[in-house]
Amino acid sequence: MILILIMISSGVGAVLRHVTNQIISKFFTQSFPFATLIVNVVGSFIIGLCAQYIAETSHIYSILAIGFCGGYTTFSTHILEVYERYLLKSYKQMILYIALTVILSLTACYIGYII
Repeated sequence: MILILIMISSGVGAVLRHVTNQIISKFFTQSFPFATLIVNVVGSFIIGLCAQYIAETSHIYSILAIGFCGGYTTFSTHILEVYERYLLKSYKQMILYIALTVILSLTACYIGYII
């Protein structure tokens, strides 16, 4: 049963990521991947909360951290967007994107963990 709940929650996370991408893309140009940055930072905050307040052996942890956050956040898209900036020789933007993702995601996880 828990596998089905993880599957459903990861699907919900993926759909929410898509919706978030659609909304964010209306406000920001496509030249910088703000949507992926935002979902990864928000997901890092959520997983920080889960790590602090929910036992890893809990079904709720599996549903939220593994399922929802796994579907909502996206490392592979982040890497593709970094590589695309490399191909375009947008090195400053590539480094900025990597730095922002790491710094903001770590900060969000930390905040989620300590609150």
